[in-house]
Amino acid sequence: MRILTVANHLGARGGLERTQLTMCRELARRGHRVDLIYSTAGDFTGDWRGFAASMTKIGGTLPRSQDPLRTSVEVLNAARAARALVPDVIYVFRYLDLPFAAAVGRLVRAAVVLHLCLPQPHQLPFVVRRSLSHVAMTLSVSYDTASLWRNTGLPADGVIVVHTGIDMNYYRPAEAARRAATRRALGIDPDSFLAVYAGRISPEKGLDVLMRAGRTIAARHPDFRLLVVGGPSVGTADDEFERYRSELVSLSGPLDVVWLGAQRDVLPLIQTADVAVAPSIWSEPFSRSVIEPLACGIPVVASDVGGNPEILTNWLSRFLVPADDPDALAEAVGALHSWRSVEPDLGDRCRLAVVDRLDLSREVDTVEAALASVAGHEALVPSVP
Repeated sequence: MRILTVANHLGARGGLERTQLTMCRELARRGHRVDLIYSTAGDFTGDWRGFAASMTKIGGTLPRSQDPLRTSVEVLNAARAARALVPDVIYVFRYLDLPFAAAVGRLVRAAVVLHLCLPQPHQLPFVVRRSLSHVAMTLSVSYDTASLWRNTGLPADGVIVVHTGIDMNYYRPAEAARRAATRRALGIDPDSFLAVYAGRISPEKGLDVLMRAGRTIAARHPDFRLLVVGGPSVGTADDEFERYRSELVSLSGPLDVVWLGAQRDVLPLIQTADVAVAPSIWSEPFSRSVIEPLACGIPVVASDVGGNPEILTNWLSRFLVPADDPDALAEAVGALHSWRSVEPDLGDRCRLAVVDRLDLSREVDTVEAALASVAGHEALVPSVP
């Protein structure tokens, strides 16, 4: 297949960017041609260069009201570049890219596939709503996310739920010595009770809830430390981000917090923790911040929203807490204070709960078959194990 994918930012801003990179790389490894059209470069640019057959930088996929004439010309030029690639299928992850994908799809008679990684916004732009009927197939990262897009105009009979997978050979537990070395590099006592948050630094992620809960945990467990890893959402102004981050720092009070910006590779930071937290207050689609720590043998306390209950199923549901409830979050995290000695098999059980169910190869099998079906191709045998 010739797959054209459209991306906004090629960097570690959130799960969507990492999921798109991972999926397209795996499809390329299976012998498909992947062409990329993107708006801004980032720390994933080198990764894309490693497998993309072509990379075309564009000004954007939608005209902007601040400069309608120039940006409309940019979109037309981008459409010409996309048309020249003659794709069999156009594969997008952001609903804002759908009008562009639909227009190109009509030009080259290629099917458009939308991979839903975000809930429906409060107000769906009219130009996006008009393009929904041109989507040949929708892949959704969770049943919850799929339900939020009902009655929007997406063809209901073309929705497939495919839970996000990760490479279980990469995300795995670390030896105690490696965990301790990472902590020393961060200036964190190896014997501390360490919680990690890895994700975007934005209000819907519930970081204010985490700061309030953290103060309570520290009062009960003086050895508690918090590691926060992440950066702003794409499009957030620098002053707006700094203002929000300052509010969080103030809210944390005496809590010992290590703040790190967005990281290209969060694996060693996850592995060094005792517990991971995902305190979102929005409809979290299917959080890598929950899957990745579990695969590393780290228990995760997450808010009971969006797709989180689809990850923390069965006995793992004990780690779900109500959203926007700092007391419940503090209680659940604090209960894991000494799990390595009190419940020493917990890490192994966390990994076993996801290692088969959410393995990357299962997700790629489903996505490849879906793309092939709308493009009229047969799925290929993987060329790289």
